[in-house]
Amino acid sequence: MKIFIKYLNIIFFTVLFFTGCDETFLEKSNPATLSYDKFYSTEADFQGALNSCYAQLKNQVSNLMVFNELMSDNTFLNSYNATSDYYFFDSYNVPTNSSTIKSFWSACYKNITYANMVISRIGTSEVNAATQKVFIDEAKFIRAYTYFNLLRIFGGVPKYDQEITDLATVYNVARSSEDDIYSFIISDLNDAQTIDSDRSTTQNATAKGKVNSTAVKALLGKVYLQKGDFANASTILGNVIASSGLSLENNIGKIYDANSPFNKEIIFAVNYERVSGQSCPFTYLSLPKFSKGILPNVTASDNGDGDFNIEPVVVAKFLSIDKRKALIDSTNIIQGGSTIKFYYSKKYLDLGTTSDGYSASDYIILRYADVLLMYADALNQTNKTTDAYLYINMVRNRAGLGALPTGYTKDQMNDAIAKERQLEFLLEGDRWFDLSSRGFAYLKKTLNDAAPYSFSQTTATIADNEKLFPLPADEVLLKPGILIQNPGY
Repeated sequence: MKIFIKYLNIIFFTVLFFTGCDETFLEKSNPATLSYDKFYSTEADFQGALNSCYAQLKNQVSNLMVFNELMSDNTFLNSYNATSDYYFFDSYNVPTNSSTIKSFWSACYKNITYANMVISRIGTSEVNAATQKVFIDEAKFIRAYTYFNLLRIFGGVPKYDQEITDLATVYNVARSSEDDIYSFIISDLNDAQTIDSDRSTTQNATAKGKVNSTAVKALLGKVYLQKGDFANASTILGNVIASSGLSLENNIGKIYDANSPFNKEIIFAVNYERVSGQSCPFTYLSLPKFSKGILPNVTASDNGDGDFNIEPVVVAKFLSIDKRKALIDSTNIIQGGSTIKFYYSKKYLDLGTTSDGYSASDYIILRYADVLLMYADALNQTNKTTDAYLYINMVRNRAGLGALPTGYTKDQMNDAIAKERQLEFLLEGDRWFDLSSRGFAYLKKTLNDAAPYSFSQTTATIADNEKLFPLPADEVLLKPGILIQNPGY
């Protein structure tokens, strides 16, 4: 009986692993359903497969907000439900059977499967060699980004570097080491760096929103920074600044304008539309529960779900002259007979929507301010603290703050960059990753000192085992003795 149940689970996993996605990212008029059994031959076939790769990113980033914002000192739930999955993240007590963990794992390995299908099958197709290289570049970027997210959440994970159709092989792949996953990510990104020159002039002209060389290099710089390879991070990020032609948007609000995607600061983003199944979830999720009247064209009695409300202590970190403070607003809500002020981010407010569930606000993965602050970080970590001032001050000056005081030590600059990143990327799914890149001791001290508020009124603290999140319990059970759970879970 146990064997029968195990194989039922394997069949279920296979459906999750190989089933396609009917959403598209860049070509809404041409929905791409990625069927595992389909024979891919034409350029249109592989473009459809890549569209599914882009679309599947939505299911990754929706969970990244939970890991990075709710699990950090940035946000809290404004409705208490001790049985909800988000509550466990808010109170730093994530179980192995977390639905968020399971959903994230599944979304990532779907993306890897899709990317591997493109990479493995295109060589025998009728697609011309030049276009083959471009499609492989795009697939490798998406695969690298996906493994990078898995690595930052779980540590070493099973590595699938090619399409696998044999179940025995799928279920006998153990976890690779963190170093091995890092090497694989870096290899993919190095291969994809030439994507702009691999495309024709016409292809580059129509590639808006797709992966480009700047996105590849910026992500590679972030990978090196997370890995602690500050010399290589400094080199690649300096190259982006010198050669990309990017600049900061003078109007900070324009970065998040749902009617102006792909503005000059955006390097790579997940694009959403005001269409069912393709809209941004964060408009609704980031507004306080029971809030009303925030979205002017929405007649619903309740505008929000209250999953990512900003911690008051974070709001207090913004100086009154900081232009980024205009991206935070508040509303008073009566709960339990008391009037409580809740703060929320305006970054995901699509004021043009007529439904709180139909938002065209994008989720930004990489933008130029991130490159500048990462470069400042890399310079500081390589003992070039004086050189780091220029790049952090570019971000501060745009915010209206002026330059940092001179004479900072390396540790003081590290703290200043961490604070600047918190203010600059608030509600952009970055905080936990940013703190972890500075070492677990730094993350633990920062979050435990902040003692983030949770609606349960309990004191939430980070434990030693929470350097990594738990692997999904179902996956560990399916691969006994092969997929080993992270310590402490």
